[in-house]
Amino acid sequence: MLRDTGIEVSELSKPETLVSVSQMTSAIRNALNLSNDPHIGLRLGLGMRITTYGVYGFALLSSPTCRAACQFAQKYHALTLPMSDQLFTETNTHGIWSTEPNASMVSDLQLYIFKVEHILGTIIAFAKDIIGDFQVAAIRLRYPEPSDSSTYRQVFNCPILYGQPANELMIDTALLDRTPRHAHESTFSAVQRLCDDMLGKMATSSGVAGRLREIFMESAGRFPPIEMACEHLGISARTLRRRLASEGVSYQTVLDETRLNLAKRYLLETGLTMEEIASRLNYSDASNFRHAFRRWTGKSPVEFRTG
Repeated sequence: MLRDTGIEVSELSKPETLVSVSQMTSAIRNALNLSNDPHIGLRLGLGMRITTYGVYGFALLSSPTCRAACQFAQKYHALTLPMSDQLFTETNTHGIWSTEPNASMVSDLQLYIFKVEHILGTIIAFAKDIIGDFQVAAIRLRYPEPSDSSTYRQVFNCPILYGQPANELMIDTALLDRTPRHAHESTFSAVQRLCDDMLGKMATSSGVAGRLREIFMESAGRFPPIEMACEHLGISARTLRRRLASEGVSYQTVLDETRLNLAKRYLLETGLTMEEIASRLNYSDASNFRHAFRRWTGKSPVEFRTG
């Protein structure tokens, strides 16, 4: 499954390992090619646990009502580093989760179905973590009915419509008024403030500089040259430099900021050696990394870690 992803098996068990969207997409393609299960995405989603999402998941568990959980999930969806757009709406009779995978997946039907199935399965798994028993009212899917739809009928156990305008999972509004098993309003409020802080930090990284930071983070240390970054952004190098200048930064400063943030995380949260950190930050050797870190912070990496 890790073929052509640039990820080693040994890295999967390390908390400091960063996985980009492109690496995840490659792994998904490998899984689809290796598996005899056409609904592997659905089964993966059904196997998800809400605690996988850390503070975000903890807030969902402690929500005062299921409606509050759904509203929170949509508002803070960006914290999950999503590969799709999601929207929660409510009518007089139903709560409706709509999902649409990123544009990069639309041209590949197999990949598109995988992601839709994974999201629907995850919603069901999370709902069971939050309230226990859970029943879907209806499912609507944009793509045609598969040759064997028995798995869908068994898992969803509700009316399923194909070739629809949107991918939607519908629940009865009565479920939205139910109280989650671990509801705790003060805990929910405290965790929500943490998520607000996280969203606030993300907001400061908006614009083309923010998009460039995302590219650097997704590269997981294999930072692309400016020409390759421009290809990802769909603009010329001249336009990129002009837009960055209007935001008060440059390509190099954004790169240095990303390297510094990653370096601090590695130093404080891992036991990686200086040589290992230098390699993950794309430095030729540990000496160059030490000089750069001292220039950024006025301290050596060892002083920062021990202090």
